[in-house]
Amino acid sequence: MTAPGHLALLLHAHLPFVRHPEHPRHLEEHWLFEAVTDAYLPLLGLLREAAERRSGFRLTLSLSPTLLCMLADPLLAGRYRDYLDRLGRLAERLTKDSRSDPGRRSLVRFYRRRLERLRAFYLDELGGDLIAAFAELEKNGTVELMTTAATHGYLPLLRSRPMAVRAQLRVARDHFHATFGHAPDGLWLPECGYYPGLEREVAQAGYRYIVLDAHGLQQASPRPRHGVYAPLATKAAVVVFGRDPDSAREIWCPTTGYPGHPLYREYHRDLGYEGDSDLLENFLPPGVEAAPTGLKFHRVTGGTGTKAPYEPAAARAQAERDARRFVAARRRRFGSLSFATRPPLIVAPYDAELFGHWWFEGPAFIDALIRCLDQAWDVQPVTLGEHLRLFGTAGKIHPATSSWGERGYNGTWLRPDTGWVYLHLHQAAGEFEELVNERKRMPERDRTSRLLRQAARSLLLAQSSDWTFHLGRNGGSAYCESRLRDQLARFRLLTGAVRGGRIRDEQLTALERMDNLFPDLDLRHFGQSGCV
Repeated sequence: MTAPGHLALLLHAHLPFVRHPEHPRHLEEHWLFEAVTDAYLPLLGLLREAAERRSGFRLTLSLSPTLLCMLADPLLAGRYRDYLDRLGRLAERLTKDSRSDPGRRSLVRFYRRRLERLRAFYLDELGGDLIAAFAELEKNGTVELMTTAATHGYLPLLRSRPMAVRAQLRVARDHFHATFGHAPDGLWLPECGYYPGLEREVAQAGYRYIVLDAHGLQQASPRPRHGVYAPLATKAAVVVFGRDPDSAREIWCPTTGYPGHPLYREYHRDLGYEGDSDLLENFLPPGVEAAPTGLKFHRVTGGTGTKAPYEPAAARAQAERDARRFVAARRRRFGSLSFATRPPLIVAPYDAELFGHWWFEGPAFIDALIRCLDQAWDVQPVTLGEHLRLFGTAGKIHPATSSWGERGYNGTWLRPDTGWVYLHLHQAAGEFEELVNERKRMPERDRTSRLLRQAARSLLLAQSSDWTFHLGRNGGSAYCESRLRDQLARFRLLTGAVRGGRIRDEQLTALERMDNLFPDLDLRHFGQSGCV
């Protein structure tokens, strides 16, 4: 090679909107608290350290609008501090538990020290403001921020109502701009879900580029000369980047992927499932008998039998070895490619929550990866926008229908047990578009605007891909179905009130308090142009 290849690491940070002010403590709010503790704070810490030592590392980071809304919410911030306090007290009780063997007590001390560091970092260094910390990393060039659809709606299955797709994209753009002071160039398509023609909606919403799974480019017309290793332009002038299948397999494969190494921490074995209700009663929400705590004492080891004790130092050393393997594999791939006018580009996108939450050693892997790349002249880290500015596109294509997930063609979200969802979503979207378009003939009343905006929030929340992903699966299925049905019921109540039905002021206020995302939501995104 005569020039370095470009490596674009892309992390997509997203959680569904879960906020329950009607309960003092709600188990599913722990999804956010666990992700902040295990993934977002460690990621911020290692990126800030890389910037301080003047590393050349850069990555692209997608922050979903629902995640941003939750990170900015004072109620959830207060509850997160309470979560840290409860977890700290639980760890302290464990250190004094005479039933624990020395190895277990050593691990508890490891967790206590880690928790103390993260708490100090969150409160003292960041002032509890993760969004400002991400904005600072963008300002110093360490990250390039992008966004995704408003509530992570799965766009290929919303397309029968173009307004639904349009609103998901434009509400997201507005919220990103309000949060960071500028419009996003990049759009993470939820679940990498693409259908022909989507690029027109993307372009009209103001985005410049998207990312597709590998087969979205590999099966494109015409077949791209450089495969997934160069960005390409669509007829709508939206640029598409392709996911590298090799780097995806090295991380995601359940049998050979790095996170399955026997030295790494076992995710599924947790103190919260050991059945000690007396120990857990002050940590878990009332009425919950078993749930994850994040205190895990075993390593993967292998199989479903007895698990060996977790050894943090050995696991970190393995993460460093895997980071070197990852860079070496990218180097080999670059060596097999020969482009005359541009460096090959490897796009490696992952869920941000994988690194730390699902794969505990993930942040150590990224930290080691950064240090390896700082020493590697032939593998240069870039952001997607940076590569595009430097080298432009390598031609034009018509991408193919595609998604990531099982089988790669919508199947993860459209199954026999989820088909009913989309019938309701399509009907609701059509009714709401008609209602918004009729607004010109309605008396201009503040209460009507409030009702419509809250109905729009419920519609967007019902469209989240997270609900259909979990329906019929283990873990979270019942809660996700209840959230979906609740949002559809709220939508019906609110739109019925617009058409003359009854809703008390205190009911409307309560719904606005429960689903308080997108405070400046623009109803024009939900109707025909110029109708509002």
